Amino acid sequence: MNRRQMLAAGALGLAAFPGSAEAAASGKVVLITGATSGIGAATARAFAAAGARVFFCGRREHLGQQVAASIRSTGGEATFRRADVRDENEVRDLVDACVRRYGRLDVAVNNAGIESPRAVRLHEQSLSDMESVWRTNVAGVFLGMKYEIPRMLAQGGGAIVNTASISAEVGFATIAPYNSSKHAVASLTKVAALEYAADNIRINAFAPGAVDTPMLRRAAEAFGMTYEQIAQDYPIKRIVRPEEMASVVMFLASPAASAIVGTDLDASGGYLTG
Repeated sequence: MNRRQMLAAGALGLAAFPGSAEAAASGKVVLITGATSGIGAATARAFAAAGARVFFCGRREHLGQQVAASIRSTGGEATFRRADVRDENEVRDLVDACVRRYGRLDVAVNNAGIESPRAVRLHEQSLSDMESVWRTNVAGVFLGMKYEIPRMLAQGGGAIVNTASISAEVGFATIAPYNSSKHAVASLTKVAALEYAADNIRINAFAPGAVDTPMLRRAAEAFGMTYEQIAQDYPIKRIVRPEEMASVVMFLASPAASAIVGTDLDASGGYLTG
């Protein structure tokens, strides 16, 4: 950076984070839930490739260890811990273990989520399915922030990114548990953002659309649709890659997004534009 760039960055509070979102991630400690596949795994790899120390969880031990090994094989730093975000004790222990391992917590990505088990109308939905989805998608985000925020308060700040969905912005018939849970994630994000913005903790969410993940493949099969058919609903006419969502997360977590607080950033490939 030249002197003019340094002065401008300092005025924006960016002097310690020159360059891109990737450059800003170097040396940071990043906690990610639900990172054994899909967007979470891509985000773990992206942060680690940028020089962050990544601590992540999931319920599937073998997949988590595979992701951690793949990161370490390319020179990255990553630690996997099996944890279920539905369990408050496990979430609390996850955050504590991250801080014990790496000394602090700079970025938290509350990504763990599941889809609706059945595509049926509301009167056919079961309470158990509703509770199961909400326990992971909503309580998991709430518990993550509940234990991440005190660590960030103690160290003077941080950034939290929650995985919402286009389902947080519009309604989709036959998936009430998932659709309503993502509305709740967006709402929790806004509330928390307002409560902690003055404490130098920026909290945001992002809204993916159709992303090439195991969840989308299951959904496509359940609805009897091909990727080509799904893509036609999107202006970009393609399915987004998990790595593209990782870039969105890294941006929201970086000082480049310092003025963005409490948003559910549209990362849908144009679905929400029309």
